[in-house]
Amino acid sequence: MQVITLPAKGHYFIFAGTLITGDGTPARHDMLLHIDSGMIKNIHSLPPPDTKAESGTNENHRKKNSFLDCSNLTIMPGLIDCHVHLALDGIDSEKAMQNWKDPNEIQRQMITRLKNTLANGILTVRDGGDSAGINLLFSKKVQKGEITGPRIIATGNALRKKNMYGSFLGENTGANPAEAVSRLAAAGARQIKVLVSGIVSFKEYGRVGPIHFSQEELKTIVEEAHSLGLTVMAHANSDQAVTMAASAGVDSLEHGYFISRDSLKMLAELNIPWVPTLIPVAAWSLKPGVRNINPEHRKIAERTYRQHQAMIAEASAMGITLGVGTDSGALGVQHGDGYLKELELYREAGLSTAEILQAATANGARIVGLEQGAGLVLPGSPANLIAVAGNFLKDLKIGVRLAILR
Repeated sequence: MQVITLPAKGHYFIFAGTLITGDGTPARHDMLLHIDSGMIKNIHSLPPPDTKAESGTNENHRKKNSFLDCSNLTIMPGLIDCHVHLALDGIDSEKAMQNWKDPNEIQRQMITRLKNTLANGILTVRDGGDSAGINLLFSKKVQKGEITGPRIIATGNALRKKNMYGSFLGENTGANPAEAVSRLAAAGARQIKVLVSGIVSFKEYGRVGPIHFSQEELKTIVEEAHSLGLTVMAHANSDQAVTMAASAGVDSLEHGYFISRDSLKMLAELNIPWVPTLIPVAAWSLKPGVRNINPEHRKIAERTYRQHQAMIAEASAMGITLGVGTDSGALGVQHGDGYLKELELYREAGLSTAEILQAATANGARIVGLEQGAGLVLPGSPANLIAVAGNFLKDLKIGVRLAILR
C-alpha cells in the first residue's frame, strides 16, 4: 500500500473510478476531485464543466498540478477507529509493557503498528491511554512528520482510582481529579479518558469490576475538561456505570456492556455517542481470536457479545450516534486487523452497510473531535481519503491501495 501526503499548498486532482462520499448518497462513477491546499474544493463528473480550466487536460495546466489516476479504484473517506491502545500489541500485554522501557524497541514496534493501521484504511485513531504516555508521545511524532501514521487523538493517561482496574492505562487521580485533568491538558492531551468501572468478567456472566468514582467526582472531571476545551470519553461497563457517566455529561460512552434499554433512551435524549467495541469480547469466542481459553469462559464471552449486538441494534433504531472502536491492543485484537471484523459484527447486529459506513467515518469524526466536514468526501471536507479495490457498500471488504493524508 502506498501513502501519499498532500502538500500544504497547491492543487491536486484525483480521478476516481468510483466515489463513495459517506453522506448516504449512492456511489458515483467517473468523478474528478479537485483538492486545494489539502481541502476538497470541487467534485465533478467527467468530463467537468470547464475542461481546460478545471480538469487539467490542458497540457500547460497539467504541468502545474499533481494528478492521481484512480480510475480503477474506489475513493472513499478514510476510516476512523474511535478506541485503540497503541502501546499494547494484542498478543502479550506483559511483554509489550516491558518494552515501554526501551525507547528503540517501542519506536520500532509503534512504527509497525501505525503502518498496519494505515494499511487497513484507518487514517485517524483515538487512543484510550497508557500509563507511560506513549500514545501522547507518538501523536506528536506523527504530527511533526517524524514518522508516518494515522492522526492520533491522544488522551495521555486514563484517569482511575488507586487499587482499581487499569494501572497500565493511567494514573491515580488522587483526592483532586480536577488537577489530574489540568495536568493532562497541559501535557497536550486532546481528550480525557476516565475509567468509570472495571472490565467484563468471562468467568461469570454479567459480572463487571467495581465503580471507580462517585457521581460528584465524575461531574468534576467532566466540568474541568470542558472548561479547558476538552471532551471526555468514559470507559463504562454495567448499567450503573453507564447511567453515572451519562448523568455526569460525558461526551462519548465506551464499551457499555450490559447497558439497559432505559440507559439507551438516556443516551438518545442527551445525544451522547456510543462506541460499543464488540471485537475485544468476541475475540474470546471467535477463532482464531484468543487461544487456549477455557470452554466455559468462551461460552460466556459469546453470550456477552451477542447480547451486546442486540443492544447495538436497538441503539441504531433509536437514532443514537454509533462509532466504531476496536480496543486494539487488547488481547486478541491487533492494530488495524480487527477493524473489518468489528464492522462485520455490526452487520451481524442488523445494521445496514450505509449505517456501518457512517459509523466508521462521519460519526467517528464527530466522536473524536475532527474538523467540520471530516469523515466525508464533499466540497469543503479535508482530503483524508483511501483508494480501495472492491465495493465497500456491497460487501464491507476492501483492499486498500492508497492512503491519502492531508
